[in-house]
Amino acid sequence: MSTNAPIAKALTLAGSKSELVEKVKALATDALWINRFSKEDGWARLSNRQLVRLHALLTEVGQRFASRAELISAIATAEGHGKDGDYKTSLERHPLPRLWDQLKSAERRARPKKVASSRKTRAAKAAKA
Repeated sequence: MSTNAPIAKALTLAGSKSELVEKVKALATDALWINRFSKEDGWARLSNRQLVRLHALLTEVGQRFASRAELISAIATAEGHGKDGDYKTSLERHPLPRLWDQLKSAERRARPKKVASSRKTRAAKAAKA
């Protein structure tokens, strides 16, 4: 079994799939998670890959933010909608993985871009060397 396989990752996080489900359920507090499962066995029906991703996501979001409201405020601020209440309200419908991906994308877009060196600059550096 490859170490990159979802079952291998699941077994390293927890001894079995049922233990991993319990760990993910413990991380999915009401402050962060909107439960959209119609039955309690919805967690057990998730694949190992989904459970591993949710475990990593909930751990990272839980360390950085205390609630969904803080995460939504961070997204709105990063996208330049910090005071837009309607925008924040529209984000409340989205599931946590989508919100997290949206925050990472907004932060990546806000990061200063590296300036690519031109040919003349590279030629001047080569001439000095």
